[in-house]
Amino acid sequence: MDDRPGDPREATQALAQHQLWLKGRAGKRLELRLVNMSGLKLSGFDFSKGTLLACNLSQSNLKGCRFVEADLTNSLFIGSDLRHCDFTRANLRGTRFYKSDMQEAVLDGSDLRVGTMTVHRKSKDGDAEIISREYMTDLSYCNMEGASLQGAVLRKAQLRGVNFQNADLSKADFSGADMQGVILLGAALDGANFFNTDIQDAIFTLDDTTRRLFKGNPFFEEFIGGLKEVDRMLVQHEKWVEAGGKTGLRADFTNRSLRGVDLRGRELSAVSFKGADLTAAKLSHAKLAAAEFTGATLHYTDLEGADLRGASFVEAQMLHTSFESADLTDLRLRDGGLLPTRFDGARLEWTNFTRAQMDPARLDGVEHTDTTLPTPN
Repeated sequence: MDDRPGDPREATQALAQHQLWLKGRAGKRLELRLVNMSGLKLSGFDFSKGTLLACNLSQSNLKGCRFVEADLTNSLFIGSDLRHCDFTRANLRGTRFYKSDMQEAVLDGSDLRVGTMTVHRKSKDGDAEIISREYMTDLSYCNMEGASLQGAVLRKAQLRGVNFQNADLSKADFSGADMQGVILLGAALDGANFFNTDIQDAIFTLDDTTRRLFKGNPFFEEFIGGLKEVDRMLVQHEKWVEAGGKTGLRADFTNRSLRGVDLRGRELSAVSFKGADLTAAKLSHAKLAAAEFTGATLHYTDLEGADLRGASFVEAQMLHTSFESADLTDLRLRDGGLLPTRFDGARLEWTNFTRAQMDPARLDGVEHTDTTLPTPN
């Protein structure tokens, strides 16, 4: 393979010919190598059975595209919109999907093992040389909520921070994979292989299947222990709120890991979550007036319908966070003053404020991308 970058203009005709080939109208099957196709807007396109070797499709809108039985070895899909794409039985060896949105994508039977690429080029002395390189398949920090990976092979893949909430991972092979910080809430894990898998900081649903698969794993036991400690602290906090501070103890979770905790509907007023990791935490309809989230991590956190009057999100990090129908108005204090809800210095990506009660001006100057902003009253 020549390692010189291809001409992106050659892709246009090749894609058109591939569509004719798929429909049996002559044409030609797609075969591209080292072509830069980044920034494409081809939602719904059919790449099935095509070959895209080491091509760059990063930052592209490919929502709903079909890649059934396609060969995508060593290609790049970094930061792309791949929602509802079909990669059934695709060759994805060495492919990098870093930070792509792959909600409800289908990867059943796909091959995501290590990929290799042989490069032929001339050395400085003018002699021909052959260089063989290995590339790890990388899905790190992808959003794969609701995706299907039945029977997929992900041995030794990079899967740090992947959101697998409600995904079907049955009979998938994750042996030797780096799954630090993955979210497995609601995922179907029947028959999955996690031999020699790194699951440090992973988030689990505590059901019979999960307990059987990870029994004795120190990181799994640490996760369970952490949930129990949080619950003990909140029992004391609720007593503190009810008694006006005379009994119980105010909860302070500063810089604590609260990954995957279920605090739906709980009394959490004035709790400090400063610097805490609330990844995939469930806080819908919780009472969080005057709560402190300064510098907190709120990735995939559900705050739907929560009472967040006067809460501080200063310098917080948010990714796929939901504030849908939440109350983010000012908190009226007993002395007649107002405590505003603040987002100064926060960073928001794919954050949802649909039907939230707040003044959109509160987000002026706040860094946000792909965010659904609240509607002005």
